Amino acid sequence: MIPPPSELLHHGQFMLGPRRPEQLPGWEGRPLANQFWLTTHPTLPVTEVSDANHALVLIGYVLDPAQPLADDRAILQGLLTSCHSVEKLIASTCRLGGRWIMIATCGDGIYLFTDALGLRQVMYTQPADAGRIYALSQPGLAMEVLGLTLDEEAAQFLDSHAFRTNPEYRWPGTSTPVHGLRHLLPNHFLDLHTGQTKRYWPAGPLPEVSLGDALERMTTIVPALIRAAAHRFELVLSLTSGVDSRLVLAAARSVKDEIGYITVRQAKMADDSADLAVPARLLARLGLSHEVIRAASSMSPDFSRAFKRSVLFAHDHYGPDAEAILARYGRRKAAMTGSGAEVGRCSFRKQLPFSDLRRITAKHLAWLQGMNHPYAIRFFSQWLVDAEERANINLLDLFEWEQGHGSWLAMTQLEFDIAWRDIFTPFNCRELLVTLLSVSERFRRSPGYALFHLATRRLWLEVLSEPINPPGGRRLLQDGVSWLRRAWRAHALET
Repeated sequence: MIPPPSELLHHGQFMLGPRRPEQLPGWEGRPLANQFWLTTHPTLPVTEVSDANHALVLIGYVLDPAQPLADDRAILQGLLTSCHSVEKLIASTCRLGGRWIMIATCGDGIYLFTDALGLRQVMYTQPADAGRIYALSQPGLAMEVLGLTLDEEAAQFLDSHAFRTNPEYRWPGTSTPVHGLRHLLPNHFLDLHTGQTKRYWPAGPLPEVSLGDALERMTTIVPALIRAAAHRFELVLSLTSGVDSRLVLAAARSVKDEIGYITVRQAKMADDSADLAVPARLLARLGLSHEVIRAASSMSPDFSRAFKRSVLFAHDHYGPDAEAILARYGRRKAAMTGSGAEVGRCSFRKQLPFSDLRRITAKHLAWLQGMNHPYAIRFFSQWLVDAEERANINLLDLFEWEQGHGSWLAMTQLEFDIAWRDIFTPFNCRELLVTLLSVSERFRRSPGYALFHLATRRLWLEVLSEPINPPGGRRLLQDGVSWLRRAWRAHALET
């Protein structure tokens, strides 16, 4: 049974500011460093540790692959010795997974930063517009609690064809729809004294990692993070016919009988979809149960109101999926997904033909994101300036990390907090992502994705008994036509 709308609002959300907000009754609050007040929804865990000179506050949960049974407090205690500077502290979190925000008192400063992909989303105010620095989960809180309003230029973008016709819309760069509110991107930290952000990664060129070393790291880190998550949560793996969730399934071999397996059948999914048929056949071969969760074509009125109020401009087409999941599990389970691996699979470069021969512009980035509009182009231009010092990391790979995941995926995971207890993404680990980007591209690009297939084979050979993304009868022709169209459109941007 779906709870009443009032009980569905703002799961997993927070607000940090100079005072306790009266508009969030029932939320938990605590003072921080005698300067801030942290207010959190009761479903969002918070952990604090400190010594004589330093303090750490964790919002969310953190996992250590080297200590799968360690809890949040134990992991934080181990990080206290790295609090001499924010840069050293961030470097010490490289191996960690989870979905978290960390607030650190280091020396004379107080800093905020996130997990590797920024999946515990953070927005922050600019002091000139809000009077003081606030950090919060999503723009709706800034409007409800702080009285901030829609940005005029953002409102024009909202009303544009580019935004209205893109079902997977996201906000470009650091922009948000609210005036004076910005999005903290992955690989940046926020100085809570000044309100300024700073890029901390990449800090230099990445040394090349051999295929053998990359396989060793992947087949060690991913299973360890999954064991750690299985110790914390009742996990449910969302399985499709794709390469990423197949690798996660293989890495879950040691806990395969402790987790559930589902495929969400979206309203427009064909009866013979490979994403339905392949998981069903594969899990039957492996002796594991498979459940199909059927989403309706639209949300119920009460759920729709809660879904849209919980996250400003939430994606309508994900609402029925979230409602079906909530009806099935009642927020008792944590989702496990294969997201994040795309950072290492050169996915944006596949979408932009001859990308390695082009000088990438803000127009290219806006086109890749389906938002060819002056508003998006302006913010992507700013991102390009910020990303100039990226050493030997391909620009589009960094863009996939910070925009494809740090913006779109972070927003959608926040939307699904209404249905899941939490969400676990095994690839959301800096050491793992850096390893992927340090391997020769020939091992991680399509069509072979050799690194991912070899890792899957090493972890659990039998999961490859069913094909990955089997092509339909017209698949090759459709892919060829699509590639030609993309090549023509990309050329048109430069003429």
